Amino acid sequence: AGAASMAFIDTLLTELPSAKIMLVDRKSIPGGHWVDAYGYVHLHQPSIVYGVGSKQLEGNWAKLLFLNWTLPWKHRASKDEILTYFGDFVKDKVSNGQLEYYPNCEYDFAQSPVGNEAHVVTSLSGESYEVTIGTKLVNGVLGECKVPSQCPVQFPVEDGIVLMTPNQLFDSHVTQSANSASDGRYRGRGSGPDVTTTGKHYVVLGCGKTAMDAVVFLQNAMNIHPTNISWVIPNDVWMLARNGGGNPWSLGNALIDNEGDYPKSVLELERQGLFVRLDPTIAPTKFRFPIIGPEELTKMRLVTNLIRRGRVTGIYRSSGKAVMEFGEREHWTSPVSIDDTVFIHCTSPGPFNGLSRGSHMFGSDREMILLLLFAPPISASMSCLAYIEAARKNGTLDIDFCQKLSDACEPSSSRGKDGGTNSLLRALFKAMPLDGSWNDDTALSMVSYQSILNVAIFLAV
Repeated sequence: AGAASMAFIDTLLTELPSAKIMLVDRKSIPGGHWVDAYGYVHLHQPSIVYGVGSKQLEGNWAKLLFLNWTLPWKHRASKDEILTYFGDFVKDKVSNGQLEYYPNCEYDFAQSPVGNEAHVVTSLSGESYEVTIGTKLVNGVLGECKVPSQCPVQFPVEDGIVLMTPNQLFDSHVTQSANSASDGRYRGRGSGPDVTTTGKHYVVLGCGKTAMDAVVFLQNAMNIHPTNISWVIPNDVWMLARNGGGNPWSLGNALIDNEGDYPKSVLELERQGLFVRLDPTIAPTKFRFPIIGPEELTKMRLVTNLIRRGRVTGIYRSSGKAVMEFGEREHWTSPVSIDDTVFIHCTSPGPFNGLSRGSHMFGSDREMILLLLFAPPISASMSCLAYIEAARKNGTLDIDFCQKLSDACEPSSSRGKDGGTNSLLRALFKAMPLDGSWNDDTALSMVSYQSILNVAIFLAV
């Protein structure tokens, strides 16, 4: 019951009001990865482009303007706002009879019922439910955003090393702040090690939006001086400037304008103020749609202890210090004692989890997988997939034109065995990959072009 499924369900029920949907959710409440995200997280894009089409995430515009002095398109929802929003949406759909919601349950996609055989849904407490699917099984989990609280680090960490997720950092800070005495010394019950005492040194692991948020949180909320922060940056990344007018489509448009020249395109976007980078002297090697504000970028640039030695392969103890290894030869030693060194784990893959590799959205007449058609935000892709599904159900999908486009795009011999609508849709729509295929300029260019092509095909059919 994450953002992808919510947007799909909303559009499907708008187009097919008589449809009945059973929603199986492994988590206890709707919200997907937001349930497990760190407490200080906000959307990095405007709320107005996120969520479901029938319900405004940013809320009432008059209230935003006249009570909160916030422009609606400047609002970026917090974790609590997003969880409330998705929770209310599910309650509304359950109350009007369009949706059945099964939290704390999971579906094993390895099962292979034949024909009209019952599918089995299992609760986390061990109870089983048999379900006969009337129309289609929709897989909304392959694009799941993997967050640090749910993904242990993928390298060894020796006992005695203080390694925290952003969730633990936030919870510890909140608890210790609430229980601090007037002299500033921590005296409370605690929730993990004391991470707010002066003299601590913080090492942020990772270069994605989670790591950027952690660097800013350390300075803004915890008042940590930037000299007491080190930042492990395996790869520098291009970022969208929040106030620059850029959007996830900017790169694709720039590539078209510059005849596919990727280096020229990103530099042109930087010159226009749409793209920014952490260090103007270092060329980023990745772009995965992070959006950053000028205040955040300023805070990030205050951190000068930057460790660019690739990915961490282990963290160990040595002579009272913490030592990070980067392969067999490279290593980094903490400037303070091991007890005063706090590592912040921000190395989870996020939406780039690799789970969708080899999958296709239009698998068969009985199954569908929710994958990205376009560059983020995710809501647009999922709404369009639901619109395609509703058009097929209503008979308004232009099959003849699909056939002509398919013949132009892909030889009929390679369209698959079913030879029907799904085969045509597989030939026309290609999902954006959420794996390691984004690791070079050519791949990034092709991903950007695919978004534009999918939009054109969607509008055509």
